[in-house]
Amino acid sequence: MRHRRADREERVVVDATSTMGTQPPSGVARRAPRHRESVTRSFTVGGAYGFVITSLHADGSLADVNLIMAKQGSTLRGMTETLSLAISTGLAHDVPLVTFVRQFIDLRFEPAGLTDDAEIPQATSIIDYVVRRLALDFLPLEERAALGVLTPSERATVATGVTPVPKVWSDTPGMPMFVPFEIPVQVSR
Repeated sequence: MRHRRADREERVVVDATSTMGTQPPSGVARRAPRHRESVTRSFTVGGAYGFVITSLHADGSLADVNLIMAKQGSTLRGMTETLSLAISTGLAHDVPLVTFVRQFIDLRFEPAGLTDDAEIPQATSIIDYVVRRLALDFLPLEERAALGVLTPSERATVATGVTPVPKVWSDTPGMPMFVPFEIPVQVSR
């Protein structure tokens, strides 16, 4: 059976919010610079281990996303690389990140379950985890709240209306970084 592109109905979704401004997409890709900053995060979802590598433009906006899972040649690896390519191509053509988050959030398939990320304790799939991580890293709180992508502390703030008190951080050797402490005061005589 032959499939022809002309037979398919194509939809273009344009989000006319502040992320795109008043100009329509030009169709010309915004190329990522050859040398750019990137952040690599390792993660585990339901026992599956992977990496999300996000590269940034000079202005700090998201340039591209690379998702690496499983061994070379596996179906899971191929699907995650395809998703990475789709998101990166969309970002290069000025598709807002919120569009991808809205489409892929709560997508359910295995592996799913608990994660090793304190800000996203559970995910319904690898793709759900990745778009939630991208939303937390690159979308403002108002957009994330509308999508339901909040950290546990943000959820607690919304539920109680009380902002949690920040803890005192320590870089004292031997003390965990998350333990508040008091500095003993010695009185000289």
